[in-house]
Amino acid sequence: MTKITELKDKGAVVAWSPIGEYADVIALGSKEKGGIGFDDYGGELELYDLNITQNKHDGSMPEPTLLGSVKTTNRFGSLAWGKGDLTSSILAGGMLDGTVNLWKPSALLGGAGSVSPEDALLASVQRHNGAAVSALKFNTHADSPNLLATGGSTGQIWMMDMASSTDVVSVYSPNGDDTNGATIGGEVTQMAWNSQVSHILASSSANGSVVVWDLRQKKPWCELRVESNCPVSDMAWNPTQGLHMMTASDG
Repeated sequence: MTKITELKDKGAVVAWSPIGEYADVIALGSKEKGGIGFDDYGGELELYDLNITQNKHDGSMPEPTLLGSVKTTNRFGSLAWGKGDLTSSILAGGMLDGTVNLWKPSALLGGAGSVSPEDALLASVQRHNGAAVSALKFNTHADSPNLLATGGSTGQIWMMDMASSTDVVSVYSPNGDDTNGATIGGEVTQMAWNSQVSHILASSSANGSVVVWDLRQKKPWCELRVESNCPVSDMAWNPTQGLHMMTASDG
């Protein structure tokens, strides 16, 4: 394994750009304290061009280039970048105060440096009751790129739909309880959309369980549990077999 490039001193959640012409771009949402005053509580969203496709004939690593950044009033718990082109793709940040912020990447990709929040922010949604948003995932299917699944540190799960407009975000629960949301009993560690069926979603938890949701039926389809109840730190669907899943546990 060869190191291609690196960003130093960046305690952050990350998301790769899904935009073809910006394939070398990565988004970073700061997780750690940045200093004193505002930065002691707030964070920053940064977009870097890693210049991976540059041909360095001398064998040296390419230098990452900061394309744009925006200050945030809270630090990040999770970050996701939805599919689309430059004008339609959306960056979603799950914040430690329970807010889900939606940004337009086009405002940050111009190489103009720091951008005002008013120019970059599309919408803010608060449904996690002040609990950190620990997991985010956009639907990867072509018929549902407007769906965003969010999970919180208290086990609460919400669906966010931007089908009509990013200014008006519809929020609903995968179990039909649109007042309290769905709860799985432990911190949500990861969300994963099924590779074959666009309305099937899986959520993993620190309590050792994985719940598979059927969004059309508005109820869990099944629940898997690790024998030792160790936290499930990550999971992934088989890209070609929709009934196969791999999980990773702590311990």
